[in-house]
Amino acid sequence: MTDAEKLRIIEMENERLMEENKKLHKVIERLNQTLNRLLGRYISVDRIA
Repeated sequence: MTDAEKLRIIEMENERLMEENKKLHKVIERLNQTLNRLLGRYISVDRIA
């Protein structure tokens, strides 16, 4: 395997990892939004009770 082939494989893996990282950040963002909504409901229900 030549250095150019090794470099291309590494670049492809890097691209794949960057895409996976973007997906994970979106999941974390959605989880954070859900948590904030749940906390908001919990706090508002707690104030009523």
